[in-house]
Amino acid sequence: MKRDWKQSRSKQEVHDDLKLGRRQKRILKRKLKRIAGDVVAVIVGAGMFVGLFVAWANEPMPDWSEYIEENHIGMVQVENSDTWLTQEEYEQMCKERDAYKAAEQAEEQSYYNAILQSTETPVPTTTAAIGSLDWDADDSYRLAKIAMAEAEGEDTEGKALVILVVLNRVWSDDFPDTIEGVITEDTQFAAYENGRYDRVEPDADCYLALEMVQVEHWDESRGATYFERTTDETTWHNTTLKKLFTHGNHTFYTEE
Repeated sequence: MKRDWKQSRSKQEVHDDLKLGRRQKRILKRKLKRIAGDVVAVIVGAGMFVGLFVAWANEPMPDWSEYIEENHIGMVQVENSDTWLTQEEYEQMCKERDAYKAAEQAEEQSYYNAILQSTETPVPTTTAAIGSLDWDADDSYRLAKIAMAEAEGEDTEGKALVILVVLNRVWSDDFPDTIEGVITEDTQFAAYENGRYDRVEPDADCYLALEMVQVEHWDESRGATYFERTTDETTWHNTTLKKLFTHGNHTFYTEE
């Protein structure tokens, strides 16, 4: 008959087994504690990482604009200036500068063209009375002044007729052969004698009348070399000269 194995073991063996079991339990407990500690450490570490990440994410982004502006990063310096601009601002400035220069050059060229045109000698017309006069800018100005002085209240044609009287005289052998000489001849033009000629400045209509004669070759003067303000009274003009026509407030004459 077999004996039960437990009965066959000695007390010492049983005691040793119990002692070994308790040691293994303590070892297992230490391992479990260590594992638990590691898990807690991982959890705590993960929590700290998440906390730090959230805190970092909530931090406002640094403002680099001041740094960029102070160090002119990505900017262009204006020539001969301490001013810095962005590329877009600099390109816009260049466009505006170029447009201004172009407009300024065009205005300057127009100004010079006007000066050249005003000093050019007009091409003589084929009209008999003014066919070969040599006009310059000073003569044109004198003609416009005498038109203003003698016919300020007249229409454009009335002013042009006064200009033509001066020119007809220049073309005649009976008067001085220059525009200035005709206008300044003694006792010939009342406006010059009384000083009005020196006081007035031609208006736009005077220059329009001058243009009619110089450019458009307008001549309805019929060769008149005299004119006076129309009157019913007896005058040297209406008793000595041949009356040609009346225009506005002036009557025009020529010698018999």
